[in-house]
Amino acid sequence: MLSQEIETFYLLPAIRKKVVQVMIEKKIKKKKIGELLNLTKSAISQYVSNKRVKNFKIDNEVVLECCENIVKGKSYISEFQKLINDLKKTGKICLLYKKNGLKPEDCKVCSMVTNLEKK
Repeated sequence: MLSQEIETFYLLPAIRKKVVQVMIEKKIKKKKIGELLNLTKSAISQYVSNKRVKNFKIDNEVVLECCENIVKGKSYISEFQKLINDLKKTGKICLLYKKNGLKPEDCKVCSMVTNLEKK
């Protein structure tokens, strides 16, 4: 798979799911979450009940700042883009892909994994 395909089919849905879960933990109402993330009630319920994105895991701390900024009124699109760019710049995206058993065919970032794992 190409890196864009992995982002589209795995990473973005996993980020969305984790953001929904964190917002639920922070006692934000589902209606408000739907408004902030442009999601339907049924999509939110599927994220909460683990019916969507079963096979790609992201830790809470990866999305906390993103979540907080969205709740403060920033666009979820720009926050998701910023999060993905930060993951790429730091090489953490490679560790995330490796943890989930994926490796993009066209990845130029994954060479950073070796350096990060040594630290």
